[in-house]
Amino acid sequence: MSGIPGAQRRAPGQAPSPPKTMEAPELNSPPQPNVLGDPVAAKHILVLYTGGTMGMTRGANGLLSPHKGYLTEQIKTMREFNEAGMPEVTVIEFEHLQDSADFDPSDWAAIAGQIERHYFNYDGFVVIMGTDTMAYTASALSFMLENLAKPVIITGSQIPFSAVYNDARRNLIMSVLLCAQGTFTEVCIFFDDRLLRGNRAIKQHSFSLDAFQSPNLPPLATIGVNIENNLGLGLPQPRAAFRACMALEANIIVVRLIPGFSDEALQSIIRESTNLKAIVFEVYGAGNMPNKRQGLLKAIEEANKRDILIVAVTQCVTGSVVLDQYAVGEAMTNSGVVSAGDMTLEATVTKLSYLFAKPYLDAAGVKRLLLVPLRGELSPPERFEARVTGMGNLANKARL
Repeated sequence: MSGIPGAQRRAPGQAPSPPKTMEAPELNSPPQPNVLGDPVAAKHILVLYTGGTMGMTRGANGLLSPHKGYLTEQIKTMREFNEAGMPEVTVIEFEHLQDSADFDPSDWAAIAGQIERHYFNYDGFVVIMGTDTMAYTASALSFMLENLAKPVIITGSQIPFSAVYNDARRNLIMSVLLCAQGTFTEVCIFFDDRLLRGNRAIKQHSFSLDAFQSPNLPPLATIGVNIENNLGLGLPQPRAAFRACMALEANIIVVRLIPGFSDEALQSIIRESTNLKAIVFEVYGAGNMPNKRQGLLKAIEEANKRDILIVAVTQCVTGSVVLDQYAVGEAMTNSGVVSAGDMTLEATVTKLSYLFAKPYLDAAGVKRLLLVPLRGELSPPERFEARVTGMGNLANKARL
């Protein structure tokens, strides 16, 4: 396979260019069962290496930084990928290896573009990246990759491959194996010993090897002596053809409420904005906001007049926003605030970004579809069922 032109930062509205690549030769294996007992040797997995801790090495100053070509060469020589029964592996290394803290929607589009370009040539895809914005990337890709019928597993590590003791090697091997197994055809995160739905995952620890959790949905699979697959959680197979949606709306902000929050600051943001699409409020508990200050409700009302959607997510790690539990929540509902249910902040932001980029959806349409589970990102409470009834046809019509 020839090299692919390099990924560069794009101007607003400009389609992202696919990244330049470095490729490792395919690692051929005889068709025998692998360590999972599955005959996956005929499978072919594409690994997209975008950067992150996994491929870093320490320089003369003792600091970790990306080392061009290092991880690709290590993968080529890994004994595990030459074992009998292992799938064939091809590596595409992005020209610009970067920390995930530098990721923005153009990087998500570059990854989605690579998957779309190679979709029919591989049985699954593993994405290697940094951990800091991995949950955002997984959530975004879950929406961008429409009608996905193949596994996409995102992984990384807390300790680089270059260290004697590391979590990188195991995370990579298991991601490739689970991808070849193909049990869950959706965007996932694999880390430590768990396969998580990507748009349900959050980063829970900055140093622990158990860096990610899925607070409102059990793991899709747990790795121990055996592989425990939670088959009842898998998403249904799509009925339409796969496609990648590259367009995302970036004019969305997040506001975390704190005691003493300045209503005037929020009012100023709303008044001065000319293209703001949505404000995501991180609210207290099950949906509480300050009740004795009218300035906040007035700001929300002003946002509604400007067609700025206000969405409430909980600050709690586990649970959901239920706006009809308390009087202040009812006031929020009456002011036009919509609950994100049990969606994570990452899923809420990226879902809004995805929906607002659809040219046929206005703010009201986005508000309706926010309550419709599109990729398993949301568990609608019974109280939402009346509102959700009939919206499935809208989602299907929109090819979401």
